[in-house]
Amino acid sequence: MDSQKAILAALLIVGFIVTPLSGSARAPPQTACGVCTSSLDHAADKHGVSINRAHSELSIQVYENASTEWTATVRLTEGVSALQNDALRNAIVTDALHHARHVAEPTHVSSQISGDTLTVSYRDSDAVETHLGVLVFTRFHASDPVLPFVIGGEGTTSPGADKLVVRAPSDYLVTGDYASAAESKNTVRWNTNKNEKQIKRSTRITFVRNRGLFTGLRTTFARLLYLV
Repeated sequence: MDSQKAILAALLIVGFIVTPLSGSARAPPQTACGVCTSSLDHAADKHGVSINRAHSELSIQVYENASTEWTATVRLTEGVSALQNDALRNAIVTDALHHARHVAEPTHVSSQISGDTLTVSYRDSDAVETHLGVLVFTRFHASDPVLPFVIGGEGTTSPGADKLVVRAPSDYLVTGDYASAAESKNTVRWNTNKNEKQIKRSTRITFVRNRGLFTGLRTTFARLLYLV
């Protein structure tokens, strides 16, 4: 191969590496709620139980010590009686969380059935980082490879549940803007509909102590420090 052809071949290879492919080159999408989707249906079916999901919600409570508690509630229109069995219900929930593509790393999982509602609670001790006194909730942030190897990357996160709420610790405030999410002084909330299926890939939810100083500046630096 002469030098001109060698150079052309090298440029083509580099161009292929540094040009992002379509969304299919990324990992499959993930959900915030591991038991609010068809993963729960498949797990129940595996154990011989037919269920039908209705409205679902996921509430994520962030604590000052950087731990989090996740509480999912799923209203059922079928399968309630079978899930009254504690051992069977726990087995189904365990399988659903194991096979779901979801963002949390659950520990201390528990479940209960009350009326027609399944409640699943668990902890995730690795979902929050602290920088400059700012709590940064990172589970929805999707990372991309570092240049020049930009093909691929983590999948985008969708709420999974019909309603998703992330709550600030006591005496903390939400800082930042979260696109289509609704915000109050202590919560960030997504209500899903046909036009709102995904959470923005760059989402890093930040919380600062109420009455703190330089909250905007510290928030900006905390988000940058998380990426380092």
